[in-house]
Amino acid sequence: MNTDHLRAFVTAVDEGTFGAAADLLRVSGSALSQRIKALEREVGHVLVTRTVPVRPTASGEQMLRIARQTLLLEDEARAALGFQSAEAQPVTTISIAVNADTLATWFIRVLQEAATWDGVELHLHTEDQQHTHELLRSGTVAAAVADHPTPVSGCVSEPLGTMRYWPVASAELLDRHRREDGTVDWRRVPQVDYSIRDNTQRAALAGLGVGSPAITHLVPSVQAYNAAVGHGLGWGTIPDSMLPPGVREGAHRDLQVIPELAPEEVQLHWHRWSTNASHMHRLTDAVRRAAKVLQI
Repeated sequence: MNTDHLRAFVTAVDEGTFGAAADLLRVSGSALSQRIKALEREVGHVLVTRTVPVRPTASGEQMLRIARQTLLLEDEARAALGFQSAEAQPVTTISIAVNADTLATWFIRVLQEAATWDGVELHLHTEDQQHTHELLRSGTVAAAVADHPTPVSGCVSEPLGTMRYWPVASAELLDRHRREDGTVDWRRVPQVDYSIRDNTQRAALAGLGVGSPAITHLVPSVQAYNAAVGHGLGWGTIPDSMLPPGVREGAHRDLQVIPELAPEEVQLHWHRWSTNASHMHRLTDAVRRAAKVLQI
């Protein structure tokens, strides 16, 4: 397959419009469209929707991972051979799916290492660790941090360690929702979720035999989420490394660990394409070093 055609297809999906993809590749919109049409004729399937944003069709999703892998190997070969076009140095793009808590904590060390790499750009996608494998399966990313060990087809996985999440709440918040006998009415205590797909708190309440709370706030930012819990907007779970000083010891002025709920331990695994590309190996080595701070 013509790699220019593959690159046009991948860039259109990533950029969301043919115009933006054409600008990035420094070709006309007509030329980019013709490249994608040529690829579609070759494989015998329509690969993208002509909408805004551009989306891969069902056939396009199957093609996307193959295209990304091919381009990764081509970019690496160009760099190894010292090839460069008149316009720019060769750049290898690696897309990674990472849950937000990981990105805000230990994965920062990976970014620090990547800052010293030449010719490599990282595209990070944030998604809950329960769903990052979906991005890997669709070909959107080449690697992912996920909470399950089984790799998707064409990938390999390895354990990284454990992130511990503590259920915490403002003491004042809990006191406002206590029954006459002193127990907490969990149906009335507001809850803070990171996203609508965040199932952590609901699973914890289910262990107490409690259904969904009457109020659930959505705060899609790690820092804002932790601040919202700290200020009493609702109860939530915070990673061990991000807990304010004194909370675990019971010495914090307001925030406390919820005694009725056990901390959640999330086993993390590194999934990546089973390719011999050196950039992928270097990235994996960096992830292993950064993940040493996790509990095994």
